[in-house]
Amino acid sequence: MPTTVSRPRLRRAAVPAVLALSLVLLCICTAAGLTGSFFFPLFSLWADCFLFCLTLAAVRRAGVRFELFHGAVLIAVYLLLAICTTLQVNSRSFVYIWDYSNYTLLQYQAEAAFETGALAGLGHILSTLTEDYTSFICLFTEFPFCLTEHTGDDYVLCQLISVLPTLLVALGGLTIKIGQLLPVHNDKGFFLIGISMASAFPLLRMAAALGQPDWFGLIFALIILLLTLDFRFDAGEPARCVGIFFATAALVLTRRWYLYFIVAYYAVYAVTVLVSTIRLIPAGQGRRAADRLRRFITFGAGSLAAILVLFWPVVQRILSYSYETHYAAYNVGGLALELASQSFRLGPVYLPLVVCGAVWAFARGRGTVALQTLAVLAISLVLFTRVQNMGSHQSLLLMPGYFILMLLGVAALADTLNRLRYLKLGYWLFALAFSLSARLSPLTTIALPDFLFDVITADSVQEFIQLDTLIYDRSDIHQIEALARWIDRHCTDGEFAYMIPHSMTYCPDTFKNVDLPEQPLEDKLSFGFGILGTHAFPTDIFDAKYVITADPFPWCYEVSDVAQKLNNQFLALKDTYFTYETQFDMGNGTVFTVYRRIVPATRAEADAYLSAFAAEDAQFPELYSQVINDWCRQKGL
Repeated sequence: MPTTVSRPRLRRAAVPAVLALSLVLLCICTAAGLTGSFFFPLFSLWADCFLFCLTLAAVRRAGVRFELFHGAVLIAVYLLLAICTTLQVNSRSFVYIWDYSNYTLLQYQAEAAFETGALAGLGHILSTLTEDYTSFICLFTEFPFCLTEHTGDDYVLCQLISVLPTLLVALGGLTIKIGQLLPVHNDKGFFLIGISMASAFPLLRMAAALGQPDWFGLIFALIILLLTLDFRFDAGEPARCVGIFFATAALVLTRRWYLYFIVAYYAVYAVTVLVSTIRLIPAGQGRRAADRLRRFITFGAGSLAAILVLFWPVVQRILSYSYETHYAAYNVGGLALELASQSFRLGPVYLPLVVCGAVWAFARGRGTVALQTLAVLAISLVLFTRVQNMGSHQSLLLMPGYFILMLLGVAALADTLNRLRYLKLGYWLFALAFSLSARLSPLTTIALPDFLFDVITADSVQEFIQLDTLIYDRSDIHQIEALARWIDRHCTDGEFAYMIPHSMTYCPDTFKNVDLPEQPLEDKLSFGFGILGTHAFPTDIFDAKYVITADPFPWCYEVSDVAQKLNNQFLALKDTYFTYETQFDMGNGTVFTVYRRIVPATRAEADAYLSAFAAEDAQFPELYSQVINDWCRQKGL
């Protein structure tokens, strides 16, 4: 009898066929010179569609099926998040600096590379893969960024199209998967409450709202969870294994610190697989155990070998660079502080939920999932805090574990909804309103709604609130623009200024990025200096036409005191080498003063700075004495 192919199978086969054909057509058109500058946006659109389809395939491979109800909820959640994020971004006045501008600037660089040709652009993307900040994400965020005015806010809002839909699909798949594993009886209530609360979690959205698309990596982390949560290598399933491998590789390329999650998760997963395999032997299933162990070892060894071969430059960089030493300035309290910090980040709404989820799971005989999740979180925290403490964006590596614990708590909520129904529904709605209205600012530790900042009067937090408000919703934009224009006018080609303050309130990036995408100060204002062990001593202070400082000297929670030490030494020497030029009042108590160099830098001046940084030089000679001495040799001093 003739064989027939079912319509669903034909539809599934049509998707990869269309993607492959569209890529071939794009390459042909590019080779023929028909795409021009549109290649990068079109390729980005293709990459977004490809990743979306791969995520759907991973969801299906995990045994999850989306129904009309799930689709409707996902669309509603997406619209809610998109509207709230757009309102938040448009209602603030934020200047993207430091890590908050990195990816926007990387996007500009990628666009410039692709302007010279498709191969040059792809080569640029590949050349950055060994760096701590790669351009991998830029490949997916170019569309629809290319259609905007290229501001920092535009980059944030573009993630609502290029990242959020795929992330919600992955998170929706995980929600259903957890519901299957428990199992949950009120599956629709569980999905509605679970996906809405997990996606509204402020920590999930914070980095993205500040211009850091690090949440993009969570797509791959969730794919890993989907493909491994109940997979024990009883069958080969090559498609699943390939998906696990490439999701892991992509997660590493997204941000290097996701490796802490990868190491912790796979360590716990390996123990889980081995324990479940050993338990088969007393049950008379020795052959099944042997086959499972063989497949597991083959996959693990093969994946490790492939990683070493394909990503050796990345691995070499990780092994050769002492992150623990050079990032010590960020280790401000170790594990104890990190535990307290994470409890604050979970906040008054989500901390009870995750605790309830863990307790409920153990009480209902589902403690294995909770125990594995807690182990992954514990290992991740211990490993990471050996290097530094986490910022809000780095805390994303804990999000897969937080998601599972949240969903356990939601399962307890949904399956007991017939008791205290209105109280529980009220908690859910309150959690959504509270979370979606939270201020997502750089210094946020406890995500609170904006209006609460106006009523908090405690002296212990007032300074923090004032600093946070200045950064998040700047009232000094016009003053920043005025100083930036002055630097631009007074520094001709080859001339530049050096700014000493390097805090979150004021730093060179504040003035260089105030008018993005315009960057008139790119070659007229030097990069800042403020992180011990990371930033080399700024010899630009010797060559700059102008040196700019501020009074009172801007201070922030984010940096060490080396910038203050540099400022003190400059003030001690300024009367010998500089003359007063002008001042700028920022309207908030801070006054910037510009000094013009009138005496060329001398060896005595360089030695004075070297002496001031003797302690730092003893720890990092390659960043201090070697840099200063090399500069002196180049200048004949």
